[in-house]
Amino acid sequence: MSIDIETYRLKAQEAIEYVFVKEYHNSLGIPMPIVKMLLPDDANYSTGQYYITIDKTWQIHLNFGKLPVSFHEFQNEVKVLTRHETEHYMCCPFDVITHFRMLKRIRDVYYMHFSHLGINIEYACGAISNQAADIIVDTKNFYRHRKETLKSEIDWINKGANISDCPRHSKLMFLTKEAIWKEDLGINETDPELLKIVHNLADSFTKNSTEDKSSFLDKVEEYAETFFKLYVEDQMNPQQGSQQQSGQQGSQQQSSHQDVGRPKDGDEHGNAFIFADPDKVKEAIEVLAEETSVEEFIDLLTIAGIINMSEKQKEALWFNVQSANMIPIVETSNTGNKSSYAYPSTWRIGDPIEELELMLTYMTSPRLIPGITTKKWEYVSNDEKGTESKQMDLLLVVDTSGSMGSAMKESDNMHQAVLASYGILSYFESTKSKVALIEFSDKIDACVDWTDKYDDVKERLLTNGHGGTKFPISRIKSTLEVKSGDLVTVLITDGDLGNINEFVSYFRDYLNDDNKLYIFLLGGSKSLHSYEPLKNIGAKIYNANNANEFCDMVLTDIE
Repeated sequence: MSIDIETYRLKAQEAIEYVFVKEYHNSLGIPMPIVKMLLPDDANYSTGQYYITIDKTWQIHLNFGKLPVSFHEFQNEVKVLTRHETEHYMCCPFDVITHFRMLKRIRDVYYMHFSHLGINIEYACGAISNQAADIIVDTKNFYRHRKETLKSEIDWINKGANISDCPRHSKLMFLTKEAIWKEDLGINETDPELLKIVHNLADSFTKNSTEDKSSFLDKVEEYAETFFKLYVEDQMNPQQGSQQQSGQQGSQQQSSHQDVGRPKDGDEHGNAFIFADPDKVKEAIEVLAEETSVEEFIDLLTIAGIINMSEKQKEALWFNVQSANMIPIVETSNTGNKSSYAYPSTWRIGDPIEELELMLTYMTSPRLIPGITTKKWEYVSNDEKGTESKQMDLLLVVDTSGSMGSAMKESDNMHQAVLASYGILSYFESTKSKVALIEFSDKIDACVDWTDKYDDVKERLLTNGHGGTKFPISRIKSTLEVKSGDLVTVLITDGDLGNINEFVSYFRDYLNDDNKLYIFLLGGSKSLHSYEPLKNIGAKIYNANNANEFCDMVLTDIE
């Protein structure tokens, strides 16, 4: 018997319009679902496939597979599915950040208590979150449309394998609905211990109302913990009906959405939501970055299906958000012309030995008497009056030697160096200044010439330390020589440089030419004394354990 696809499509549209217009009174603020009819060779033909894409708005997709003979029955199912997907938008998770937080709770439960199971948590998180959300939205719809919701749930259960043969964790979602609704879904569960667990879970879901948004995260956490405990029990002591099935499945199959009691909606991994463009959910992603470590953040974006961002882009976004507090290196220079000159003065005991000019001394007197005949040059430069000042351009020099550790590990100095660097770069971006970057160990690890492409510079900072520590004097010279005007150099390191004397000698001349130098020493470095000669002639040196302390110190100096 041939199926009139176009008539079914029309009937689907009529049912959708009924829900949107008659039940929600055209007040949803999202477009009507997109309807598609699947062909018999589609993998989802027997069940259909239903999900939401999140782009400029939430777009429901209803992809129908095998169709019932009755138009009336079909339209009732379309209404149930439309309400179901709509309530994901209206009720649970309600918004993208709640969805992300639900995934985080599940991930936390797994890594805190169950990581030994070896489950592919990247796939399992979405499915478990979807199950918990489905309990909430289907219960809301059950109370509003009892008969249609109940029939749809029973029909959905019957589309899969014999539920009596499924392991405990696979039945958890359906058993919880059965307990909350106090209706028979045809599961026929007889295990008293399992029923006790389910009823306790049902009580938690109904406490303060199933739709209480303030308790969604606690509910999904309890659901995840119960799910994993039942999974462990199924591995150790399968129920009689599921023994044969469990023995035939590997651990990878066990974590598939079919095994975990597949909800009505979801992609191939059980996720109810598909993110088309991360820029459209940027605000939620940035909030997630504020609430997580960099490792958690990257994992959760992968779990959520954010696939249009590279690992480097995810890392850079996290550091951008975490370093939202700028580190304002406020150093301005006069845009007018400079006049400069030098004159001889007396070199006295206590002055840096490098400043003693022997040729000038012997030109003055044949005898070398400290503080009397010893001479040095004094350098003076004057700005032309009446001209405007501008923020200096920045040379950022970052130690990437082995002692700095990893950018991804919060306890490592490299992690704090990247946070500080992002805060500094954000300030120079706000002033539209040029920046350059040199990363060094016992060699040049990275070099970015003068640019205003700040994101490119930030991405190059995401690295791990290795090798020794030798300051790249020659590269510093060549980088600074191509710039005119006064400059500020910021060095971030965790200790002594292998060529500290050469470093001090070079930057003495650099500072005497009206340039600025900031040195950030990380990890409570004991090498502060090595930089004292530069501090005496204007270098600003900060010794701290983390980027936040650097920021506070710089702000205190400004005040």
